[in-house]
Amino acid sequence: MLFLLLSILCSVLIGFVFKLFGRFQIDSFQAIVFNYFTCVICGWIYANDLPIGPGTGDEGKWLPYALFLGVVFITGFTGAALTVRYFGVTVSQIMQKMSIVATVPFAILVYNETTRLGKIIGIVLALAAIILVNWPKHKNESQSANNRLWIPAVTWLLAAIIEITFLWVQGEQYVDPSNVRFISTVFAAAGTLGFAAALYGWSTGKLIYNNKNVLGGILLGIPNFGSMYFLLLSLSTGLEGSFVFPVVNVGIILATTIGATWIFKEKLSTTNWLGVAAALGAILLMAF
Repeated sequence: MLFLLLSILCSVLIGFVFKLFGRFQIDSFQAIVFNYFTCVICGWIYANDLPIGPGTGDEGKWLPYALFLGVVFITGFTGAALTVRYFGVTVSQIMQKMSIVATVPFAILVYNETTRLGKIIGIVLALAAIILVNWPKHKNESQSANNRLWIPAVTWLLAAIIEITFLWVQGEQYVDPSNVRFISTVFAAAGTLGFAAALYGWSTGKLIYNNKNVLGGILLGIPNFGSMYFLLLSLSTGLEGSFVFPVVNVGIILATTIGATWIFKEKLSTTNWLGVAAALGAILLMAF
């Protein structure tokens, strides 16, 4: 449970860092690119091991999955940004966190994980919590164009693909969780693709380089590395994926919501607070 809590804590810090980007006029895309390279450096400092170099001989098992996840990571961030742009933050958060709708059935069907009544009720309650916590406070808070409905759908799909791929790599024992080369390679692949796009933006004048974007990437990268690494360690302790991902998703929204009301003085509606209560109930039902 310790690794699970650390993964949630790091994920919550990611949300708070993103919230500060707007205040300090940090370009999110450039910060995201530098964040990936920060993650690689974190892996190197932690294990004194880089993605490229002499390995243990098992890279052939997980390398294709790591490279695939790198592509999905950078694409998923782009999809999430487009969802925020056209549909608002609320829809973006809901679509990403509802990835458990695909992840949990996958874990149960493929790896025969338990399907006790408490877990099933907890999953349903978790979905309700995710929607209620993010419910718009005003009717005009989030507007979308009907011809762009594919954007949030793709955002949901990519979030589900990431979680299912992690489950598969862990379940098939393709990677040793104590070896951070897997996570570092995922981040390196995403960072390389992002940096190529950033180079194009800088050369064409569509992006303006600023040192504060690098600083923002560093502040984002440290908890980002921790969230992924601790998530993989959580799966390695014997906790079922159908338990881990719902708890992580609900826990992130719960902790972020409570933290935002205290730190950033955000206001919650009655519906939002009902979502917080539902999230607590969901975690208890799935944990015990």
